[in-house]
Amino acid sequence: MKRFILNTLLFISIILISIYFILFGVDGHADPYYLKFTTPKQNNLIIGTSKAAQDLNPSVFKEILDIDIYNYSFAMNSSPYGPEYLESIKRKLTQKKQNGIFILTVDCWGITSNSNDPNDSSNFREINSCIGEMEIVDKNPNFQYLVNYMFGNYYRIIHKSSVALLHENGWLEITLKMDSVSVNRRTKSTLLKYKNYSSTYKYSQVRFDYLIKTIEFLNEYGDVYLVRLPISPKLMEIENRLIPNFNYRISQISKKTLGYLDLSSKNELFLYTDGVHLSKNSGKLVTEEISKWIKNIKNTRTTKND
Repeated sequence: MKRFILNTLLFISIILISIYFILFGVDGHADPYYLKFTTPKQNNLIIGTSKAAQDLNPSVFKEILDIDIYNYSFAMNSSPYGPEYLESIKRKLTQKKQNGIFILTVDCWGITSNSNDPNDSSNFREINSCIGEMEIVDKNPNFQYLVNYMFGNYYRIIHKSSVALLHENGWLEITLKMDSVSVNRRTKSTLLKYKNYSSTYKYSQVRFDYLIKTIEFLNEYGDVYLVRLPISPKLMEIENRLIPNFNYRISQISKKTLGYLDLSSKNELFLYTDGVHLSKNSGKLVTEEISKWIKNIKNTRTTKND
């Protein structure tokens, strides 16, 4: 009997150890967010919704600016500007005064709410998301995330997605068919979804105030840059109706940063997977343009200080 118990305990131990190492090896194919909560705290961050998560590749910034910048962007429903996202940013940041670089992408959806009162932060949509609930953002394996957000989907650890790949630097690489039929089908569906959003989403002064608070917090640790990423012209029409004075509002707070780069004037120059997110090649071009813009600002400041 004693031997049976020992063998049973040994068998259970082997299983538990095996499970632990499997979970320790969860990669970017398994989940679009998991690695963002397992990687170390960072000095430089990209902030925003899914457009930033998919469009901005940190490896391109590395090539041009020679810095490691982490893409800590998520999605429209989980990372609009607000108290939850700001607290999550604070957790992910090393909070060491090391002349960091922070790229804050701005769009209408990041400062709007779909609740009856757009300024009621107790009903903000991200409260019950990983951004609102994750207290640990730098542990591997991250059992809080594995239990709360991957439970029932552990098969993804083995059956890897061929569409989405989250890189260690936080970039969410999406691989989709880019033939005209596929793109048109996705664009039609996505724009209809955003059109429906525009009937329920309203400008939130509280979210806008938290954008300002996020800027002011990050200013303590480095340089903040504001960027409006390109979108398809048809989505631009929807956003213009949603917040007609969007650029004016952003320009009013841009003086708190080192600059505001509005790329919406170049919307027609790029390709999109679905009318919202840039294709991988267009994303690379946009990241290069932002990198060169930041480099020019940094060089100009250096020249003035000499």
